[in-house]
Amino acid sequence: MRIRTIQESDLEIIAEYEKEISVISFGNEAVTDLEFHGRKLAKAIPQEQQGMLVAEMEGQSAGWLWMTPKVNFVTKEKYIMFKSFYIAEPYRGSACAEALLDAGMRFCREQGAKRIVGHVHVSNLPMRVLYKNYGFEPTHLTMEYVMDNPPNPAEDGGMSE
Repeated sequence: MRIRTIQESDLEIIAEYEKEISVISFGNEAVTDLEFHGRKLAKAIPQEQQGMLVAEMEGQSAGWLWMTPKVNFVTKEKYIMFKSFYIAEPYRGSACAEALLDAGMRFCREQGAKRIVGHVHVSNLPMRVLYKNYGFEPTHLTMEYVMDNPPNPAEDGGMSE
């Protein structure tokens, strides 16, 4: 296995990974336009390439980790945001995920980060387990309500006048 920074030649396959991440995270609201993802990646490479890692196995792209250094505007604490983490289907369950996350953790230490923040969709159990195995703790829970059928407070035990 080899882990390296992203290159221009990776844009097509990594755009596919970004599309898959979007589908996993946002379902029907996912951005599935490969050109959009390719442009976003190409634009990020000049500033963020060192935190954009590609895992290769058997000469093939096997995974992707995109990390962005951030600074908390109140505390001035430096942290790293894990923007994307993806393991290609044939390599899931292999050592690829751990090797890529280990490389990411080294990057974070080298950057002097005090924290790592990674967002994961509630239904993405493999990623939640991987994060937990590395000692990540949940800190926020996002609640969402879809307004297709707004509740009637009178029917839901709400107060009526």
